[in-house]
Amino acid sequence: MKKDSDQILLWKKEYKQIIKIQSDDDEVAYFKTPTLSVLDTYNDMKENDVYKALEFLFNACVLENNEYEDEFLLSAGKSLVQKVITDKSISINSETGKDEIKKSAALVRHYFNVDPYDLGVDEFYKLLSEALWLQDHKNKQLEFAIANVLVKTFGNTMQ
Repeated sequence: MKKDSDQILLWKKEYKQIIKIQSDDDEVAYFKTPTLSVLDTYNDMKENDVYKALEFLFNACVLENNEYEDEFLLSAGKSLVQKVITDKSISINSETGKDEIKKSAALVRHYFNVDPYDLGVDEFYKLLSEALWLQDHKNKQLEFAIANVLVKTFGNTMQ
């Protein structure tokens, strides 16, 4: 048991978050959270073959190369999918409420110069939160600057 907990600590150090999935018959596997690029590939694959896509997701995230029952593999793959919200399209739809992951990824890339598709989901959402704050702060500064210019430009004519 000690060895298992040491291994889990090593995985957590490397991957930040580890997902443990256990079946009803006590089959256990540990997973790293999928990156956005893995999820994007999963979304493309599931259009043609959901089972192959779930197998891909399982194999891309599982941390031990053990033999797993097919039923467990598919069930664990579904659990990983439920962990995150994904979007499969390549282009970004400008409508509100559409392609929010891709829009968020662009914001993270802009502010932090990192590829958001290489980040774990937790790290991505942490950086997204910071990027949204930065964007709001910049917008407030711009509003203040425009208000000052308007007051200086038109302030004398209002008297």
